[in-house]
Amino acid sequence: MIRATYRVESGGLNEDRILVERRGNRTVAIVCDGAGNGGRGGLAADLAIAELRRVWQAGFVDWVRALLAVDQLLKSQAQGGETTCVAVDISDDGLCRGASVGDSGAWMLSRRSPVRDLTAHQDRSRLGSGRVHPVMFKTQLMGSLLLASDGLLKYVRAADIRTYAARGVDALIDNVRLKSGALQDDVAVILLE
Repeated sequence: MIRATYRVESGGLNEDRILVERRGNRTVAIVCDGAGNGGRGGLAADLAIAELRRVWQAGFVDWVRALLAVDQLLKSQAQGGETTCVAVDISDDGLCRGASVGDSGAWMLSRRSPVRDLTAHQDRSRLGSGRVHPVMFKTQLMGSLLLASDGLLKYVRAADIRTYAARGVDALIDNVRLKSGALQDDVAVILLE
């Protein structure tokens, strides 16, 4: 069975959202990082999580189609708010299927191979822009899978990520703190093993 640990911590705007849920022999994990004027990024992230959860609960998910549909939903309902998104579902035998847009990401942390950014070639447009081109990924879970917003990925050194991930979600977040203890951005992290 897939084990998930996760945490969201505000670095100021409090617009990052996560979803971790289990159904049958599959676990879904989603990270959204809202952006936009006047707190509308949080609204966009909330709407995206709610719609992706609804689609997930309805059955098998084509993540690319789901993200395209959410893009249009947010364009009409989020009042200018946008969000990044990385979504994945993992079966108990380790098969991972997902898709992403924006600068949130999914990194495979295998013990025997280099860290692999599964979302390195994703479109950087955000949901709600009406211009997204979700990029699909499919792989086998080997070690751990890290899903995170740019509040972590932008500030952690790739060379250090496996070491901190081995210590857990709190260690990952603590690694990107300023000396004052504050964060430079909101941080959302899901670690799946």
